[in-house]
Amino acid sequence: MKCDPSAMNNYPSAHAGFTKIYAETNPPWDIGKPQPPFVTIAEWVVSPVLDAGCGTGGTSLFFAARGEQVTGIDFVEEAIRRARVKAKECGIAVEFLIKDAMTLGEWDKRFASVIDSGLFHIYAGAERQRYVQGLAHVLMPGGRLFLFSFNDDPTWPGGGVSRQELYAAFKNDWDVESLESVGGKVNPAFAAAFPDEFVNKKMWFAIIRRTE
Repeated sequence: MKCDPSAMNNYPSAHAGFTKIYAETNPPWDIGKPQPPFVTIAEWVVSPVLDAGCGTGGTSLFFAARGEQVTGIDFVEEAIRRARVKAKECGIAVEFLIKDAMTLGEWDKRFASVIDSGLFHIYAGAERQRYVQGLAHVLMPGGRLFLFSFNDDPTWPGGGVSRQELYAAFKNDWDVESLESVGGKVNPAFAAAFPDEFVNKKMWFAIIRRTE
C-alpha cells in the first residue's frame, strides 16, 4: 500500500485514513525510534512529557528510557495497542492512551514538554487552530513544544506547511525560539518499496515556547 495522507486534512477522514494505514501496513513514519532532531535536543525535554500523535510509541519509549514521565496519545487504536506491547516487552513505563488530539482542550492534564512528530501538518484551517488551542491548554507556561512537520515543499501531501503558516499558527502567547530545515527518516520497508518517494526531502523542526 502506498501511504497517501493527502485526504486527511479534516478530522473524520484523517481518523479513517490513519486507521486504514495501520491496519494494512507499517506506515513510513514508523521508524521505531525518534526522528533525529528529537535525539539532538533530548536534554531539553523535561517531565511531564506529552507525545501527541505517538503512533506505535518509538519516541515516547525513547524519552521514558531516559527517565522522563511520558504520556503518549493517538486516536488510532491499533497504534496504541502496538505501543503498549512494545512498552511491556521493553519493561518501560509509559502511559499510552487512545485519545484524539482534537480533544486536548477538554483535558485536565498539564505537561512541561510536548512532542509532535508529524501530527501538526495533518490539520488545516479551523482544525489546526483548534489543535494549537488544545496545545496551549495542556502545556504549562514556559513549557516547550518540539515540532517536526512537513515544510512548504509542494510535493508533500496536502502541500505542506509554509514558514509563514507555522508562525501564524503560534502567534499568540507563543514564542518560536527556533525553526530549522532538517532531514528525516522513513521505515526501511517503506524505503525499499518506494525508493524514490522521500529522497532528499526536508522537514521543519521547531522549538516553540508557551509564554502565557
